[in-house]
Amino acid sequence: MNKNFISLATMLMLSSIAMAQSWPTPSPEAKPGARWWWLGSAVNDKDLKWNLEEYARTGIGAVEITPIYGVKGNDANNLPFLSSPWMKALQTVENVGKANGILVDMNCGTGWPFGGPLVPISEAAAKLVYTDTIVTGAQLRKGISIALNDPKELKFATLSRVMAYTDGDKPANITDMANNGMVVMKKAAKKKTYRVIAAYCSRTRQMVKRAAPGGEGYVIDHFDRNAVAHYLDRFEKAFAENNVAYPHTFFNDSYEVYKANWTPTLFEEFEKRRGYKLEDYLPQLLGDVEDEGNKVLVDYRETLSDMLLENFSQQWTAWAHSHGAKTRNQAHGSPANLIDVYSSVDIPEIEGFGLSEFGIKGLRRDEGYTRKNDSDVSMLKYASSAAHINGRTLVSSETFTWLTEHFRTSLSQCKPDIDLMFSCGVNNMYFHGTTYSPKDDPWPGWKFYASIDMSPTNSIWRDAPYMMKYIERCQSFLQMGKPDNDFLVLLPVRDMWAQRHGKGAGSLLMQFDIHSMAKKAPDFIKSIIDIDKAGFDCDYISEKYLMTTAYKNGKLETAAGTRYHALIIPGTGRMPEKVKAHIEDLKKQGAVIIYGTEADKLAKAATPEEMRKTHGLRAIRRQNDSGYHYFIANLTPNDIDDIVKLSVEGNDAKWFDPLTGKIYDAQLSDKGVRIALRSGESMILQIYNKKLNTNNGNRPELTDDVRYLNSGWTLQFEQCAPKVEGTYPIGKLMTWEKLDNDSAKVTMGTGVYTTQVEMSGEDAAAQWAIDLGDVRESARVYVNGKLIGCAWSVPYILDCGKAFKKGKNTLEIKVTNLPANRIANLDRQGVKWRKFNEINIVDINYKKTGYAEWQPVASGLNSTVKLIKEK
Repeated sequence: MNKNFISLATMLMLSSIAMAQSWPTPSPEAKPGARWWWLGSAVNDKDLKWNLEEYARTGIGAVEITPIYGVKGNDANNLPFLSSPWMKALQTVENVGKANGILVDMNCGTGWPFGGPLVPISEAAAKLVYTDTIVTGAQLRKGISIALNDPKELKFATLSRVMAYTDGDKPANITDMANNGMVVMKKAAKKKTYRVIAAYCSRTRQMVKRAAPGGEGYVIDHFDRNAVAHYLDRFEKAFAENNVAYPHTFFNDSYEVYKANWTPTLFEEFEKRRGYKLEDYLPQLLGDVEDEGNKVLVDYRETLSDMLLENFSQQWTAWAHSHGAKTRNQAHGSPANLIDVYSSVDIPEIEGFGLSEFGIKGLRRDEGYTRKNDSDVSMLKYASSAAHINGRTLVSSETFTWLTEHFRTSLSQCKPDIDLMFSCGVNNMYFHGTTYSPKDDPWPGWKFYASIDMSPTNSIWRDAPYMMKYIERCQSFLQMGKPDNDFLVLLPVRDMWAQRHGKGAGSLLMQFDIHSMAKKAPDFIKSIIDIDKAGFDCDYISEKYLMTTAYKNGKLETAAGTRYHALIIPGTGRMPEKVKAHIEDLKKQGAVIIYGTEADKLAKAATPEEMRKTHGLRAIRRQNDSGYHYFIANLTPNDIDDIVKLSVEGNDAKWFDPLTGKIYDAQLSDKGVRIALRSGESMILQIYNKKLNTNNGNRPELTDDVRYLNSGWTLQFEQCAPKVEGTYPIGKLMTWEKLDNDSAKVTMGTGVYTTQVEMSGEDAAAQWAIDLGDVRESARVYVNGKLIGCAWSVPYILDCGKAFKKGKNTLEIKVTNLPANRIANLDRQGVKWRKFNEINIVDINYKKTGYAEWQPVASGLNSTVKLIKEK
């Protein structure tokens, strides 16, 4: 019996080890998701099914329905948002999605931000307007006008406070002395000078942006608890009346509520939360009277932050949970502590906006047709920090927004930016995005104006499954285990709140949007970049969550159990006394508290990752039951091959290649692990606590034995529009827009390059790699009719193994180009494919544009192909 027990224990142990040496079983959320724009919500069951089946076939695992404006001339087919026909369409999506393994998410509104036809003006986004008058006491005793001068505001503004300020006296609240636009202060001192400020709560009248039919209306007041509750009632009613299941997740886009710096109960809430009356300090709030450290402004901004968190974010999440749904939220843009708001939802989501410039070797640059990514490392870490400190598994991203100009985005341009996001903690990415389009709609179909266009009508769709699989493999590891970052960094939000830009009501609101963080938080950004360059990783923490962080067993530990070596306090250290006291208490217990981000200070508390510090690799480390794992990306211009010391210990290691799914042995010793990554490559490194008894073999290496395939090439086409007939004996490689064929110059699709490769017996016995050089834009390689793989990212090198036989071998390279040449040709022909009710299609700078003047974009193989013997 004892032997049997030992045998069972041994079997379980071996099973555990075996599982650790294979790819993690992916969760449904490991597949990429996509924002799914419904133009006019003009959807039908047949095309919904076709769209969803295409997404599933290609590897998309979730769709987020976001209804927006419609298509010109198609109004009769629009389904009003949350109407019975709309809810029926949602039910169809849920049924088809379930059958195809697709999770269904839903924007809790149309367009953005939240709002709609049932939002009354009394619950719309609010702002402060005021009159500011200098008068004598004698004038005030007779009565002065406090009426607003702007006639546009008269209809919407409600008087909140009238305050009189004079030297030597306390501020006087004379609101009850006001009537019909006048105020009379009978006890005013005749010879004194008074400043009278009448504060009104008006409404911004902002309408929902890019609203869909049935979603038009005012944007809600996110600070008003009742306004938010009433807004959600509309959804409650629609789901109940139509007996439709709630979606997997409700989504909220970035906070783009403009000039909303007030709410009707702000004076009362301020006094309750801050312990003094805001109305007594309106001159300080407006920036006209000196206020040490801008204390009143900071307290005002903290109050708005609290109200947004409690009345909107927390209430919305509680409502979703009551219906078995989750919330996914982009907190950036909000006038609030981003860590607190991100922490209040199930899945925090950050956003990339533009293309990052890394200088990766061989990566195509499209000068003049890209814009700089506004989300750097410091910005990308807000969402993951909130998830990490709270023990949440998923960190989402709105991915590839405005990566390039329309119709010019390649798969290869996508990979570096998603690798950057992965290294910053993202593990549940969503494409921005894909548009519902009827299957039979003339090409290019229905399009959204600011997207990568990850859709079936885009030529990159052909090889997109390979990128989808790459993302799934990466996210399966990045969702496994728990974070293992080095430091907590206290977010110096009070330093940010203390900044004043200008005077008056327009200077009050501070929104932490990704486009302006460099202006609002330059010192903090520098601190995070310093930490990163020193070879460390960190998570941000707010005062709220720091107060529940303890010191246990030699490390700081958040309430959720996430552990860190030390706490870094950047900036001025401005914080409430209770937070200071808690930090001192942690320090007395033995916690390491670091002021500033000097590398020598950090190195005394934790061990830097040499791969980051010395070689500039992007990496993130997580802890799992078997040890640790790293996602590592070489986003530098240099190939790396070196023995690199790790900051964690282990007894064995494996490399997992997310591009191919292959697993290799890693060369691990006391000196470190050998890291060999070409510019643009990424790998996953698993470090095991125990020695393994398995041999996966080493990753093949390239030798100097190279064969250049310079001649004998032919070119023909498949799945192209317009069609290109015939076979072209091109001899040397060339891109096909240079062919003397009008259709080839404008076609979108796949060109098949074919040649014969002669192999001796000795060469046929060897392993070979194929280097495709400069590919425009992705390529599948076949040897003797067998698929070797798809090269969709730089470097365009594939391992062929021993695919070649002795004698003649047929090599086919099927290259798929971008749709740029085809869409430019449509514009030259005057085809009216821009047929959308609002904004239509603009360029990366939001200007109206046409593509008729585009020069032909290179398509096909743009350099020499070579075979390289491996060892």
